[in-house]
Amino acid sequence: MPDRKRLLATAGALTAITLAGVLGTTATASAATVPMVEAQATYIYLYEHDDYKGGSYRTSGNDSNLSNNCWSGSGCRGVNDNASSMKNQKSSPASFYKDSSYRGPSYYAQANSSDKDLTNNGFDNNISSIYIW
Repeated sequence: MPDRKRLLATAGALTAITLAGVLGTTATASAATVPMVEAQATYIYLYEHDDYKGGSYRTSGNDSNLSNNCWSGSGCRGVNDNASSMKNQKSSPASFYKDSSYRGPSYYAQANSSDKDLTNNGFDNNISSIYIW
């Protein structure tokens, strides 16, 4: 019986130490870093060239017609049918369609995925709409 009491006392002490460590520790993050981390995880990026180069376009929601969008810093070179790489930094999957209004053949991108060369799957310079699941 003394061994059992010692075992229970040891288990109780370990539990108290663990709780003290968890409850006594608070995460510290500056207000400036929290929005940046959230912002990075909420967009889908299309890039004009392979390897995430050239102009970029980002969206946080569905876009049924990319013909009204321009590459960043380009004056207004059109995004429609001109993307060569992509990053899906959302926690949701997305589908890229060859035609507007989510029609035609599609390319499925898992959440938090990227593709540095859309040529490999037949979608180089072929994306016209984006649907986020």
